[in-house]
Amino acid sequence: MYINTFKYSPEDVSCHLCTEYVKKVGCTALRCPWLAERIEAGVVGYREAIMETFSYDRRLFYRFKLLIKHFHGSLWSNEQHERRMHFERAIQKYRRSRDTNAYHAAMYLLTANDDIHRRTANCFCKHGIEFGYAVLRNISPHNYALFMAARDLYSKTESVTVEDLSDPEIIDLEALRLIVNATLIARYGLAAFQIKARGAEYGS
Repeated sequence: MYINTFKYSPEDVSCHLCTEYVKKVGCTALRCPWLAERIEAGVVGYREAIMETFSYDRRLFYRFKLLIKHFHGSLWSNEQHERRMHFERAIQKYRRSRDTNAYHAAMYLLTANDDIHRRTANCFCKHGIEFGYAVLRNISPHNYALFMAARDLYSKTESVTVEDLSDPEIIDLEALRLIVNATLIARYGLAAFQIKARGAEYGS
């Protein structure tokens, strides 16, 4: 059995090697066609990842600006968050057909804190995530937002709308940060954790 262990390096994804790069002009693409590979190589900052992944919407501009400004160099909330997700992955073991980007994105949200993890631990099974087993009684608005976003990312539903994301009374800034990070994981897989730099700030 052959196992592919190749990973992109910064040298492999240099913009100067791209067909969209023009000497003395720079990148001519509206969006980076090789963003996933550049994320895997660890050369994409948080700002670029957000701007390339999410469609521009003025309702979210200010909130995204705050997320980028306060990015602390990791997609994890803290060390406990990282340990909880690694622990859950170890319990569930590896299943190739189940362990999709969407699965990991949902797990990232459902292990964000102790309370939501306790409420949803029974949802994880060998075939995927059964959200109907979650204990939602008296759940906080913060954790309910994470739960609904996890279900959306995993099941490809749209319960959480742009209007919800733009309203701080519905989704607080920390919940928004986690949902944005989970969306990056759903799009680019576990390689998204290679995003460690904030990158350039928004222009005026």
